[in-house]
Amino acid sequence: GRARSPKRAKIDNASVRRFETVGEYSRFTERWMRPAVACLSADGHAVIWTNLLGRDPILEVATREGLVHHGTFLWAKLGKAGNSGEKLARLYEVALIFGRHPRPEPAPEDRLPPRHFVSGYDVEGAASQWEGHPNHKPFSLLEPLLRWYSAPGDVVLEPFSGSGSTAAAAVRLGRTARALEIRAQWARVSGERLQAVVAAQQAAENRGRSPSSEA
Repeated sequence: GRARSPKRAKIDNASVRRFETVGEYSRFTERWMRPAVACLSADGHAVIWTNLLGRDPILEVATREGLVHHGTFLWAKLGKAGNSGEKLARLYEVALIFGRHPRPEPAPEDRLPPRHFVSGYDVEGAASQWEGHPNHKPFSLLEPLLRWYSAPGDVVLEPFSGSGSTAAAAVRLGRTARALEIRAQWARVSGERLQAVVAAQQAAENRGRSPSSEA
């Protein structure tokens, strides 16, 4: 926020909104979560990204809205390699998973949902391609979550689109994306990115229908 020392801020970027008090953050969280939760289907899931300090207000609002916490997904980001080649993974962001009903106890043969991922911030180079949003998420991070908590044809709502990481990943995996963004720059970037993903998919489909591929 305005009163924060720049030296203490991990990310000094106008695209990141900061809150001076827990109460301010809690009120903001309730304002956006209530209408978002209202869009959640009976068998749908809410996957909400936050840093380690933002978990409690989200859990409190989710509980008041009748959601059940299904677990936490951890994203550890790799730093630069040291002299001996080792890399330190720091846990900065987590995704809280919610559903409308308790998750059944898994049977011995059941697979378990994804729970952690270790990678660099821009491991695939998409962040630099789409203007480097500070909260960029690589496709390889989002893919296991989208595959587990949604199915082809489902609608994925992203109320904080940023550079369009989640929406683009959803479309690539056959989901329908609904992305919201209030900042003009990132609304433009999100739109351009989604258009590029759709165009690439259409081009791939056209190649698959070409006479040479049917011979």
